[in-house]
Amino acid sequence: MVIDVKGALPGYTVRWVPKLVQEGSGDPIDATGGAYLEVRMRPAAAHGGSGKPTWTGGPIFQAGLGNVQNVVKTGDFEGVVGVGIVLDHRAGFRVTEQRSPNRLVIDVAH
Repeated sequence: MVIDVKGALPGYTVRWVPKLVQEGSGDPIDATGGAYLEVRMRPAAAHGGSGKPTWTGGPIFQAGLGNVQNVVKTGDFEGVVGVGIVLDHRAGFRVTEQRSPNRLVIDVAH
């Protein structure tokens, strides 16, 4: 999965979580899988200065990429952008940063 970033790469964490929840409210997100990776970026925004979203569609995107079933927008709240990766099962993963253009790449094993 690739997250394109406008400007400098923000700080980020990628970790296993027992379920995906909506940033801010903590409400559960209805995306069923066997495992969940949570990506949190800060400071970050998935909207422009006028409040218009820069990430459109969703919040659940069908991936259909073997182990990666769905990608979920979990939030854009108080300088934190959350992305969930719904997997069929836990597997090794690697996170890399790429430049020109800036992007965060999360590779998940099949």
